[in-house]
Amino acid sequence: MAATLVQVPDFLRNWPWERALNPLYEEVKTDSLAWLHGFGFFDVKSQDSFDRCEFPKLAMLTSPHHNREHARSTCDLMDLFYVIDEYTDVEDAGGVQKIVDMIMDALRNPSKPRPTGEFRIGEMARQFWALAIQTASPMSRAHFVDTMQEYLDSVTEQAVDRASNRVRTIDEYWALRRLTGGCLPSFALIELGLEFPEEIYRHPLLENLRECANRAICAANDVYSYNIERVRGHALHNLVTIVMHEKDMGPQEAITWIGAWHDDLVADFFASKAELEQLLSHGEWAGGDVERQVRIYVDGLGCWVRGSDDWHLEGQRHLGNQGPSFRKNRQLLMLPRVDAMQARAGVTDAEGILVRELMEKNAVAGMHISTQATAILTV
Repeated sequence: MAATLVQVPDFLRNWPWERALNPLYEEVKTDSLAWLHGFGFFDVKSQDSFDRCEFPKLAMLTSPHHNREHARSTCDLMDLFYVIDEYTDVEDAGGVQKIVDMIMDALRNPSKPRPTGEFRIGEMARQFWALAIQTASPMSRAHFVDTMQEYLDSVTEQAVDRASNRVRTIDEYWALRRLTGGCLPSFALIELGLEFPEEIYRHPLLENLRECANRAICAANDVYSYNIERVRGHALHNLVTIVMHEKDMGPQEAITWIGAWHDDLVADFFASKAELEQLLSHGEWAGGDVERQVRIYVDGLGCWVRGSDDWHLEGQRHLGNQGPSFRKNRQLLMLPRVDAMQARAGVTDAEGILVRELMEKNAVAGMHISTQATAILTV
């Protein structure tokens, strides 16, 4: 089984936000996981796989300054994203659309009981939002529902691509990827305690800061996840694959290209931030509550970029057991695609063992739930 090492750029070597973990992490994590476990989505082994991915830690690294209520909402959303991802990854477009309709109906009607016999993801979405809106500003509520609809619609479109094995161009890919990453509804939770005018939220500088942060997070995620997605046969919706295909590159060349493109995003982010600083310090927004809230919002975007990167390096979702060594040398062992049964069976060499570990830590839940999801959705 041949494997190669690739060198991954340090995407955030010039990012001024430092790692920060919300001090409420342990207590909020405990509450959020207890809530998730109560739905019984996974068996014991699959639940262990989920727990090792540390999704509450993603929430608390990206939202280090949230109070307890807002931290809990962010943790619950990361749990919900994981469940959505695992179920929709194994469904066709029709099955995904059913899930989308359940979730959006629950979010738009959080006080309405879910139909008897409905798949539990609808009730999970309802409970998440019913709790979140108790302390969410009108601004955040509106933006979250709108961006969640966009996100879920894009997941359906991704399922269409998956069925046809479509490989998009880079531009076509980003038109979809900017939505499938879930960053925009996540950014809406930065606003949970904020309320400033919509025309400021839609200002071109803030729009560009959101877009740069979104693309930076998704690009880094695609590099970190490429290995396991390739192992699982899910790498068509990944920037590494897209760049390799469009530019006729190998994995190392593509990752190096993505690193340079990411550097341009970082530069663009800080150019917009510098222009925004002029408005905040000397313009019409200076000196009042709008300035204070916009600064909190921009800081939240910066925390999201840093926290997402830290989570990838500290958890086992995409790097498996390579995390500690990767932090030292930024090298990834790129593994060939291996059939799921082979990965769990008699492969005994070192590379095969790593493939098996990645499959067990990252794919068990998806393989376990696929039949269950199909059965429920076809009732």
